[in-house]
Amino acid sequence: MVSTLTNAANSIVIPPTPLYDRKPVINLLVRPQEDRETGSLYDNALDRHVDDVIKRPSPIRRTLQGIWAFLKTPVGIITGIYGFLVVFWGAAIVIFLARIINFHNDDLQGFWVEIASQVENGLFTLTSIGLIPSRIFDTYRIYKIWQYKRKTIRLRKLAGLPQLFDLDDLPDPFYDDKYVRVLSDKEQQDLHRQQVKFQYHQTWYRAHGSETHRAFPINIALAICFLNDGNSIFQIILCGTMWGLNRFQRPAWSTGTLIPASFLCGIGAAILIWRGGERTKRVEEVRQRLRDALLQTLQPLNDSPRSPSQVRYSQEDSHRMPGIPEMETANPSTENLTSGNDELVHYGSK
Repeated sequence: MVSTLTNAANSIVIPPTPLYDRKPVINLLVRPQEDRETGSLYDNALDRHVDDVIKRPSPIRRTLQGIWAFLKTPVGIITGIYGFLVVFWGAAIVIFLARIINFHNDDLQGFWVEIASQVENGLFTLTSIGLIPSRIFDTYRIYKIWQYKRKTIRLRKLAGLPQLFDLDDLPDPFYDDKYVRVLSDKEQQDLHRQQVKFQYHQTWYRAHGSETHRAFPINIALAICFLNDGNSIFQIILCGTMWGLNRFQRPAWSTGTLIPASFLCGIGAAILIWRGGERTKRVEEVRQRLRDALLQTLQPLNDSPRSPSQVRYSQEDSHRMPGIPEMETANPSTENLTSGNDELVHYGSK
């Protein structure tokens, strides 16, 4: 939840900047020492947290914790205020149009509908038009990546080579020099440059697979950028009608069509970001690695080893494990396994 909100906000509301840490932080509470006979005591707070996640997923509680952690970040504060204003003035338009608040005067009623519509339009303009330069560059970058993907598939087929195991994880000599080259040096360097730049601006994108995630689908990434562009295009047309025509000259269909179209493009992009992120998770692999890591980090109390029954996880608990985000190392320790993760926890404080 934390990573999804952060990625959507960075894509739709505020692009990433180096001025602040974009990763939300959840502070783990130090719980009192538990009964030694329960088998659930860990010396490290992060280990206890992971053990708790495995045994008691509590999706609602953890979702709320993730939202709260996101709202405490600079982007979260701005996004929360922005989202509240959009919902408030959007509801005001409906309330005035439906005459839930009725002034019993058509001219006055239309005046307040216009006020609410202009405020809503201004809020959409901040992000939809303000982010046009960034969106144009990002669309160009992902389009170039998409072209290299298609060219790689075509050249490998012509050369009689087997297709890549993951068509979205394009080989890169920067990470692996033991691969069959099909692109020229110039094309390979350009591909690497475009991937690095695009991944920085669109934090949901992963150019290459890892132990916890597959590479992000390039086709979905291209669709997300097209939807963001559509959001900006519809907003430009809407601004032309809202600011170029007064409420007496403006056709009713213009605002009734353009506002939902612009809004739905943004919502569609956020949904694809979420769906793409869910599809790339290697959930089962991470579950097993975390269970193995917890077993290895169990430390005996009173310098005596624990019995297998004290550290065994039931099959039922393993199936209740929620999706686990990316880890950046293969070291079998939960501190290392969750390093850099957003959904399990960023252990520590800013």
